Amino acid sequence: MSGRVLHNCSCGIVKLVNVTKIFNEEQLLAACDRAIRLAPAEYPPRLSPSKDVFGAEDWHPFEHEAWAIGEQVRQAFSENRAFKKNVAMLRKVLDVATCRNLRRGRQSFIMALGFVSAGGFAQDLVPHLSDPDVDGQVLWTLVKMRASGFGREVAPLLGSNKAWIKRLARKYQERYPGN
Repeated sequence: MSGRVLHNCSCGIVKLVNVTKIFNEEQLLAACDRAIRLAPAEYPPRLSPSKDVFGAEDWHPFEHEAWAIGEQVRQAFSENRAFKKNVAMLRKVLDVATCRNLRRGRQSFIMALGFVSAGGFAQDLVPHLSDPDVDGQVLWTLVKMRASGFGREVAPLLGSNKAWIKRLARKYQERYPGN
């Protein structure tokens, strides 16, 4: 079963991407394996700004593919509560979420972990707060996880040039003062 979902690139451009529903653990693990295989061996270079995306950096084709797979995974967690307690599935999603060579393709995988029972993986995501490809998604996920104790790591995002990230950083600091 498949459908379409709006993919909002971090540059503000929205496009429709096809997503296939994931119904079981085997399908979710296979989807994560597909995403990992998309990662280039070397960290990919920045692309030139695009006139189509208001001067924001273009995305590599593999980033779009990985993002769409991550959206399938995110929806699977949203629709099947039992998945949220399956540590093997969570670890596999984390493997993709922390695969730096996927660049922005990781955004939806990171957000797929945005629920309280995945909070034990917060410390694995925190180092990516300094990665401009996913910093906002990591912060959003930490808020959703209710992961306290990372105020010092979140603090630099209070100066982000992206208003939505700055707002989330303030929200985090207000929710978890002094840590």
